[in-house]
Amino acid sequence: MLDLIDKNSFEEIYKIMSASFPECERRTREAQLKLFDDARYKVVAQRGERGGICAFMAYWELDGVTFLEHFAVAEHMRGAGLGGKFLDMFMNLLSGTVCLEVEPPETDIAARRIEFYKRHGFALNDYNYVQPPLNEKCNAQPLMVMSYGDRLTRAQFEDVRKKVYAAVYCANVSDYE
Repeated sequence: MLDLIDKNSFEEIYKIMSASFPECERRTREAQLKLFDDARYKVVAQRGERGGICAFMAYWELDGVTFLEHFAVAEHMRGAGLGGKFLDMFMNLLSGTVCLEVEPPETDIAARRIEFYKRHGFALNDYNYVQPPLNEKCNAQPLMVMSYGDRLTRAQFEDVRKKVYAAVYCANVSDYE
Protein backbone atom coordinates (compact mmCIF):
# COMPACT_ATOMS: atom_id res chain seq x y z
CA MET A 1 0.00 0.00 0.00
CA LEU A 2 1.20 3.50 -0.81
CA ASP A 3 0.84 6.34 1.69
CA LEU A 4 0.46 9.99 0.76
CA ILE A 5 3.26 11.81 2.58
CA ASP A 6 3.10 15.26 4.13
CA LYS A 7 5.66 17.57 5.75
CA ASN A 8 5.75 15.39 8.87
CA SER A 9 7.72 12.72 6.96
CA PHE A 10 9.88 15.17 5.03
CA GLU A 11 13.16 14.49 6.85
CA GLU A 12 12.92 10.77 6.13
CA ILE A 13 12.15 11.41 2.46
CA TYR A 14 14.92 13.99 2.08
CA LYS A 15 17.46 11.64 3.64
CA ILE A 16 16.68 9.00 0.96
CA MET A 17 16.62 11.69 -1.75
CA SER A 18 20.03 13.05 -0.70
CA ALA A 19 21.56 9.57 -0.73
CA SER A 20 20.01 8.76 -4.13
CA PHE A 21 20.45 11.91 -6.21
CA PRO A 22 23.49 14.11 -6.88
CA GLU A 23 23.28 17.74 -5.79
CA CYS A 24 22.35 19.01 -9.26
CA GLU A 25 19.33 16.66 -9.42
CA ARG A 26 17.69 17.91 -6.23
CA ARG A 27 16.76 21.16 -4.56
CA THR A 28 18.15 22.49 -1.33
CA ARG A 29 16.48 21.10 1.78
CA GLU A 30 14.54 24.35 2.29
CA ALA A 31 13.37 24.57 -1.33
CA GLN A 32 12.32 20.90 -1.33
CA LEU A 33 10.32 21.34 1.89
CA LYS A 34 8.58 24.41 0.46
CA LEU A 35 7.16 22.28 -2.40
CA PHE A 36 4.71 20.73 0.05
CA ASP A 37 2.91 24.10 0.04
CA ASP A 38 2.08 23.62 -3.67
CA ALA A 39 -1.10 21.55 -4.11
CA ARG A 40 0.23 20.14 -7.40
CA TYR A 41 3.22 18.50 -5.68
CA LYS A 42 2.68 15.11 -4.07
CA VAL A 43 4.81 12.39 -2.49
CA VAL A 44 3.73 8.79 -1.99
CA ALA A 45 5.76 6.24 -0.11
CA GLN A 46 5.85 2.60 0.81
CA ARG A 47 6.62 1.80 4.41
CA GLY A 48 8.34 -1.29 5.73
CA GLU A 49 7.19 -3.59 8.51
CA ARG A 50 8.59 -1.24 11.18
CA GLY A 51 6.96 1.84 9.65
CA GLY A 52 10.04 3.37 8.04
CA ILE A 53 9.90 4.60 4.45
CA CYS A 54 11.40 2.07 2.02
CA ALA A 55 10.67 3.88 -1.25
CA PHE A 56 9.03 7.08 -2.42
CA MET A 57 7.80 8.86 -5.55
CA ALA A 58 7.65 12.65 -5.68
CA TYR A 59 5.50 13.86 -8.54
CA TRP A 60 3.55 16.78 -9.95
CA GLU A 61 -0.09 16.72 -11.03
CA LEU A 62 -0.21 19.20 -13.88
CA ASP A 63 -3.05 19.89 -16.30
CA GLY A 64 -3.41 16.48 -18.04
CA VAL A 65 0.19 15.47 -17.22
CA THR A 66 1.73 13.66 -14.27
CA PHE A 67 5.43 14.42 -14.01
CA LEU A 68 7.48 11.99 -11.93
CA GLU A 69 10.28 14.05 -10.44
CA HIS A 70 12.05 11.86 -7.88
CA PHE A 71 11.77 8.11 -7.39
CA ALA A 72 14.07 6.33 -4.98
CA VAL A 73 14.39 3.21 -2.86
CA ALA A 74 16.22 3.37 0.47
CA GLU A 75 19.77 2.06 0.06
CA HIS A 76 19.30 -0.90 2.39
CA MET A 77 16.25 -2.04 0.36
CA ARG A 78 17.76 -1.90 -3.14
CA GLY A 79 18.26 -4.95 -5.32
CA ALA A 80 15.28 -6.96 -4.08
CA GLY A 81 12.72 -5.88 -6.69
CA LEU A 82 10.96 -3.33 -4.47
CA GLY A 83 11.49 -0.48 -6.96
CA GLY A 84 9.78 -2.28 -9.83
CA LYS A 85 6.86 -3.40 -7.67
CA PHE A 86 6.47 0.09 -6.25
CA LEU A 87 6.56 1.68 -9.72
CA ASP A 88 4.00 -0.78 -11.12
CA MET A 89 1.68 -0.22 -8.16
CA PHE A 90 1.99 3.55 -8.51
CA MET A 91 1.43 3.54 -12.28
CA ASN A 92 -1.80 1.58 -11.79
CA LEU A 93 -3.17 4.58 -9.88
CA LEU A 94 -2.55 7.07 -12.70
CA SER A 95 -4.22 7.97 -15.96
CA GLY A 96 -3.38 10.40 -18.71
CA THR A 97 0.11 11.37 -19.81
CA VAL A 98 2.88 10.35 -17.41
CA CYS A 99 6.48 11.47 -17.98
CA LEU A 100 9.84 11.50 -16.27
CA GLU A 101 13.39 12.65 -16.99
CA VAL A 102 16.43 10.39 -17.39
CA GLU A 103 20.07 10.95 -18.20
CA PRO A 104 21.05 10.07 -21.77
CA PRO A 105 22.32 6.46 -22.05
CA GLU A 106 25.97 7.55 -22.02
CA THR A 107 26.95 5.60 -18.90
CA ASP A 108 26.21 2.05 -17.82
CA ILE A 109 24.01 3.17 -14.93
CA ALA A 110 22.04 5.61 -17.14
CA ALA A 111 21.47 2.88 -19.74
CA ARG A 112 20.34 0.44 -17.03
CA ARG A 113 17.96 3.03 -15.60
CA ILE A 114 16.37 3.55 -19.03
CA GLU A 115 16.00 -0.23 -19.47
CA PHE A 116 14.38 -0.46 -16.02
CA TYR A 117 11.74 2.10 -17.01
CA LYS A 118 11.21 0.40 -20.38
CA ARG A 119 10.52 -2.91 -18.58
CA HIS A 120 7.84 -1.08 -16.63
CA GLY A 121 6.03 0.37 -19.64
CA PHE A 122 7.89 3.60 -20.45
CA ALA A 123 9.11 4.69 -23.88
CA LEU A 124 12.16 6.86 -24.54
CA ASN A 125 11.51 10.03 -26.53
CA ASP A 126 14.35 11.38 -28.62
CA TYR A 127 13.49 15.08 -28.57
CA ASN A 128 16.07 17.57 -27.32
CA TYR A 129 15.44 18.36 -23.68
CA VAL A 130 17.28 20.27 -20.98
CA GLN A 131 16.51 20.22 -17.27
CA PRO A 132 16.69 23.78 -15.93
CA PRO A 133 18.84 24.12 -12.78
CA LEU A 134 17.26 22.93 -9.53
CA ASN A 135 19.57 25.02 -7.39
CA GLU A 136 21.98 27.96 -7.73
CA LYS A 137 25.10 25.77 -7.69
CA CYS A 138 24.22 23.91 -10.88
CA ASN A 139 23.77 24.49 -14.59
CA ALA A 140 21.05 23.18 -16.87
CA GLN A 141 21.46 19.44 -17.53
CA PRO A 142 20.87 17.69 -20.89
CA LEU A 143 18.35 14.94 -20.18
CA MET A 144 15.76 12.86 -22.04
CA VAL A 145 12.05 12.41 -21.41
CA MET A 146 10.37 9.03 -21.05
CA SER A 147 6.61 8.66 -21.33
CA TYR A 148 4.41 5.88 -20.05
CA GLY A 149 2.96 3.78 -22.85
CA ASP A 150 3.67 5.24 -26.25
CA ARG A 151 6.27 7.77 -27.30
CA LEU A 152 5.02 11.33 -27.40
CA THR A 153 4.31 13.18 -30.62
CA ARG A 154 6.25 16.41 -31.07
CA ALA A 155 3.14 18.40 -30.09
CA GLN A 156 2.59 16.29 -26.96
CA PHE A 157 6.25 16.64 -26.00
CA GLU A 158 6.15 20.42 -26.38
CA ASP A 159 2.98 20.58 -24.25
CA VAL A 160 4.60 18.45 -21.52
CA ARG A 161 7.81 20.48 -21.61
CA LYS A 162 5.94 23.78 -21.35
CA LYS A 163 3.91 22.58 -18.34
CA VAL A 164 6.89 20.99 -16.57
CA TYR A 165 9.13 24.01 -17.09
CA ALA A 166 6.47 26.41 -15.80
CA ALA A 167 5.40 24.42 -12.72
CA VAL A 168 8.47 22.44 -11.67
CA TYR A 169 11.29 24.78 -12.68
CA CYS A 170 9.56 28.19 -12.85
CA ALA A 171 11.18 28.59 -16.26
CA ASN A 172 10.19 29.31 -19.84
CA VAL A 173 10.91 26.90 -22.68
CA SER A 174 12.38 29.78 -24.74
CA ASP A 175 15.12 30.22 -22.11
CA TYR A 176 16.50 26.72 -22.87
CA GLU A 177 16.23 26.35 -26.65
